[in-house]
Amino acid sequence: MENKNKSLIIIVILLVVAVLGLVCYICYDKGVFGKKDSANNNAENTSEVTPTTGNESVTFSDSELQKYVNYILPTNLGQYSLLYNVDRVDAKSLSAGDKIKYIGSYVYSKSTTTSDAQYDMILESDVKNAVEEVYGPNTYEKTTFNLGCGDYTLNETEKKYYSKTGCGGAGLVSVSNVITDYKATKNKLEITTTYVFFDGETNKIYKDYNRSIILDSYTETNRDETASYLKEYVKNNKDKLSTIVYTFESTDGINYYFTGLVNNK
Repeated sequence: MENKNKSLIIIVILLVVAVLGLVCYICYDKGVFGKKDSANNNAENTSEVTPTTGNESVTFSDSELQKYVNYILPTNLGQYSLLYNVDRVDAKSLSAGDKIKYIGSYVYSKSTTTSDAQYDMILESDVKNAVEEVYGPNTYEKTTFNLGCGDYTLNETEKKYYSKTGCGGAGLVSVSNVITDYKATKNKLEITTTYVFFDGETNKIYKDYNRSIILDSYTETNRDETASYLKEYVKNNKDKLSTIVYTFESTDGINYYFTGLVNNK
């Protein structure tokens, strides 16, 4: 009888152990303790990957930066007021004609003269390509525009813009616009330039476009030497000069398009 009781007790203990083992396994399988389900594992794996935000720093060479600055340059000093006599520019608000004015030098570099030298001529395709290279795809519109001399009008049949030649020579006032800083990510490029004006007639260096603030004097008849001197002057005196910050934005981290500028006069 005693042996039967012992056997019964052993069976009960084994059953209790089996039940407890089953309960523990179910809890483990459901993730109550010990095990992390695949969703949690995926969440942990995802958190270990740093997402690409576009805010990573990007390095540009001096020549690359200069290329972007050179885009936004009218053809003559008279039109420099577009840059140096305004506080800011929002590229999206510019008219079709003004978009071309602000990149006048770049557009004009595509021009040729007719065989009789009566007209400057630019292919419409060259104008379109220049506008969309600077402002982005689908930003070109057919328009009459002015680069500081006569109006350029489109000959629809020939797909060429024409302007009457004979506007006169270059003036004695020049500007030195030197890159002094930049910030770049995959989303945005900001280029800071510092500038001064030089009047070759008075031999004065001015801070402002209207030539009301005299900074220094410089006497030199060689234009190349004057240009070099002014660049060094800007670098050595940048803390007391005016700056322009150009902004270009990108959606792919490769192509940057002009979106505006701020003139800190």
